Amino acid sequence: MQPQDPAFRSRHLLAIALASFAVLFFQIAITRVLSVVLWYHWAFLSISLAMLGLGAPGVWFALRRPGPRLLPTTLLLGGLAIPGAVAAVLAIGNGFGAWSIVLCLLCLLVPMLLLGAAVCLLLLFAPGASVGRMYGADLLGAALASALVLPALMNVPTPQATALVGLLPIGAALLVGGTSLRVAIAAALLIAFVAWGEPLRVRRTKGDYDETTLPLIHERWTPTARLTFFDRAFGGQAGFGWGFGTKAPKVPVHQYWMEQDGSAGTPITQFDGDVQDLSEFDYLFYDVTSVAYQVTPPRRVAVIGGGGGRDVLTALCAKASHIDAVELNPGVVETISTQFKAFAGDIYHAPGVHATVSEGRSFLTRATGNYDLIQISLIDSWAATAAGAYTLAENNLYTVEAYKLYLERLAPGGVISTSRWIITGMELYRLLFLTEQALRESGVTDPHAHMLVVRGGQVGTVVVGKAPFTAEQHARAKAVCEERGFDLLWPGEAKAAMPPDVPTLLKSGPGPLLQYGLYMEPPTDDRPFFFQSLPVLGWFDTEFARQIGANAMSVRALQLLVLTLGGVTLALFFLPFTLRRWLPGGPGFWRGSGYFAAIGIAFMLIEIPWLQRFVLYVGHPSVAAAAVIGSLLLGAGVGSLRSATRGLERQQRLWWLTPLCLAALNLALPTLFAATLGYPEAARIAITAVLLAGVGYLLGQFFPTGMQRFGDANKAWYWALNGACGVLASVCSLALAMAFGFTAVAWVGVAGYLLAGILLRGHRA
Repeated sequence: MQPQDPAFRSRHLLAIALASFAVLFFQIAITRVLSVVLWYHWAFLSISLAMLGLGAPGVWFALRRPGPRLLPTTLLLGGLAIPGAVAAVLAIGNGFGAWSIVLCLLCLLVPMLLLGAAVCLLLLFAPGASVGRMYGADLLGAALASALVLPALMNVPTPQATALVGLLPIGAALLVGGTSLRVAIAAALLIAFVAWGEPLRVRRTKGDYDETTLPLIHERWTPTARLTFFDRAFGGQAGFGWGFGTKAPKVPVHQYWMEQDGSAGTPITQFDGDVQDLSEFDYLFYDVTSVAYQVTPPRRVAVIGGGGGRDVLTALCAKASHIDAVELNPGVVETISTQFKAFAGDIYHAPGVHATVSEGRSFLTRATGNYDLIQISLIDSWAATAAGAYTLAENNLYTVEAYKLYLERLAPGGVISTSRWIITGMELYRLLFLTEQALRESGVTDPHAHMLVVRGGQVGTVVVGKAPFTAEQHARAKAVCEERGFDLLWPGEAKAAMPPDVPTLLKSGPGPLLQYGLYMEPPTDDRPFFFQSLPVLGWFDTEFARQIGANAMSVRALQLLVLTLGGVTLALFFLPFTLRRWLPGGPGFWRGSGYFAAIGIAFMLIEIPWLQRFVLYVGHPSVAAAAVIGSLLLGAGVGSLRSATRGLERQQRLWWLTPLCLAALNLALPTLFAATLGYPEAARIAITAVLLAGVGYLLGQFFPTGMQRFGDANKAWYWALNGACGVLASVCSLALAMAFGFTAVAWVGVAGYLLAGILLRGHRA
């Protein structure tokens, strides 16, 4: 059957949609698996590997024309490789140290390359203007995957859901000439593998413990994190505390432990639900996270990050009458309120407690009334999201704009209580500069008069008041510290035993920390990387980074990822041409190469910064990823289909519309976010979809239009070059955003489309 045959084209349009659906679903879902077994910063590999797998086969086909039987074979093998890769990643875990990352990379690259080869072959079969229809079907399949991946992960455990998506390319093989017997055998093997289930169990997590040896009592996969529940807390039989004072009593308390993605845990305390007699929980006041309750007893409280309910229980013990418990992960609230309802005393529905599933900042934007206390205690999930591994769900809680909002939501005598680690990541110090800057931008001339800093163990709590603290409150803080065994770091004198000490830093600024190479500028919404305190474009000592924690090492990981993927990309994409001493050529070759390189780089420099910026706006990383990726791909798919019916000359005349619209939206986003952040979630998702689908419509026309402009002869090369540049841009965009901000990176993307539009001009090759 010839490519021009309509039956051929209709079957292959569906086949490429199924293959593309599988690629994007696998890319998003495997991020959740990687976040469990490896540290979150390595989960960013999935985006780059998907780009690598889609682009590299173009090199092979540019060097050697593929045979007719290759397409169904790659689809069959790609479908079977998906469950194999999931099982391999779970088996490898972090059990091989640094080699775990390399082994996981190799395992994931196999299905990406096979399915990428199938997509590339299907595009090669589409001659002339029909490539627009084929490319449009490719994008629409991916858009559908982005819309369905969240419902799938809510209802099916992530490893099983990811493995089952391998059935789609197997089905696509039947559409493109695969024999019914081979397809049936492959599908049966995959279903039997998933039904068996043993290879799809988590064994060793990034927390470096073997779950098969622990008292695991419940497991639940969610799009936000994998939740595991154990029949003992890290504190043993004594009540657990993040930062106990030296005078804390040893109180026997029965607690369960909840982990998120195998690293960020929280206790679930046994509670009978009787809020009239809470004396058995007085030990909670010896934890430094509760100090604000004792200095300024509140009536109305907002607990950001409800978790296992420990902070909610503290608020009840402090006699707060209205408690808004805000939790990002609906699976946490549902599990605590059902599976562990009797054990936890239905803490999320206790008298005076109002549970809300939302991102904390989005909730406070819409909240009515003012709070006496907003509590943010050690909110860090270390869970990668589909929006990018460094887009932690908690990033937007720790920015200057966020703390200005918190101050606005306080009652006249209200306070914000934030607890962070002192040594790990030097987070307490950065928090000091963050809160100081937020106070200054809120019109406070003497921010230090609005701050209390208390230490318990390795945790420090910064209490920020809307009004200056009074002499009576200072005296109360000192008395609480004496009674509980806390250290009052501010106000107070410099302590030689704790360099750099808080009084010195508040007087001198971050200067004393610069000798360590630490970056302590207050995070903003444009650069919300509170946990990454080392310069991504600078040098620092690896041993020092290792000493201050995984978040510091994530910066080194990103640097290594940029270098490694840069080398792999050059080797896979360009070394074969160098070894053969041959490059495709012909009229317009170099101009076309520049064009496809420009749109490959520019698309990723637009998509990834916008994806991460919309996390704050939409209010949930997983929902934001689905909305942004799905809307862009849907619009791009429609635009690509439309380009097949529009003449090349018309596209060339209107090229300037795309960079103009991108520039306008980039300028308008801050104002739009500020004006509509308080809208209901459905309205914000609708606004996101309309805006980005329109932009995607314009972006989707560039690839097929370029194929028309520069001809079919070098189609495989252009596909490979576009993919190679997309791989490099996907990792470099994050590094550039950490150094210069999302807005600056998006402007580089706008410039890329401006350059592409200029190169598009001229006669058809």
